[in-house]
Amino acid sequence: MSNFWHDKHILVTGAAQGQGLTEAKALYSLGANIIAIDLAAPDQPVWNDLIHHCHAEPQRLMVRAQDVSDANAWSELADALKKQSIQLHGLVNNAGITLRKTVNQTSPEEWRRILSVNLDGAFLAIHYLSPSMRAGGSIVNISSTAGLTGYFSAAYTASKWALRGLTRCAAQELADRHIRVNTICPGLVETPMIHKANAVHNAEQAKIFHEGNRQATLLSRGAEPSEIANVVIFLLSPDSSFINAADIPVDGGMTGGGIYWRIGKMTGNL
Repeated sequence: MSNFWHDKHILVTGAAQGQGLTEAKALYSLGANIIAIDLAAPDQPVWNDLIHHCHAEPQRLMVRAQDVSDANAWSELADALKKQSIQLHGLVNNAGITLRKTVNQTSPEEWRRILSVNLDGAFLAIHYLSPSMRAGGSIVNISSTAGLTGYFSAAYTASKWALRGLTRCAAQELADRHIRVNTICPGLVETPMIHKANAVHNAEQAKIFHEGNRQATLLSRGAEPSEIANVVIFLLSPDSSFINAADIPVDGGMTGGGIYWRIGKMTGNL
């Protein structure tokens, strides 16, 4: 396995910070060539951590500013990769934004923006890049526990459920080329986004939100980003060669029994 990654190109969206940053750094450390996509311009400080991490062999890192919801940008990137004779082994559709608003609180413009990033971004990446991916490659879409159950955040939930459907469609289409497509559904992950307040939830409510998620998790904690990255690496590697069109919760037991665990605690049965 130590030699597996050295000639592999992996594209990670949302790679400048948070979970995507951790995934990109981990894959680089294994020896992969990383194409890192994020909205921020390459000269912005948000990229410093990844660039510093890759300083030993900077030629193995390509940083690109791109809105994942921009179809023209994906088309241009696909053309550029072809000109450089780069065939992707892996695609990690990690970029995502959240909005903790209900159906009636969410404006049509907010609805469209959330879906354009969380769902359209993954669709466009697969649409433009999968035709030139290596046979035997792997695509990993990052959904959420919100895509496995009911969650009050309307646009976010809809986007994450739909991403699971996209995974299944793409897996069927690409199977003959032995390109696998799977979904990871993280629960509470300790990144800045989980602590962020918005127009509906102030800083105190954000703390309550975090604590509620922690209490609904059997392991009573949030995941470290590296724990999600480990599953991404697994799904990109030959170790997962017979896993396809699957949803993999990486949530500390939240969807597997978190709700009834809390009830058991309250009733004294656990």
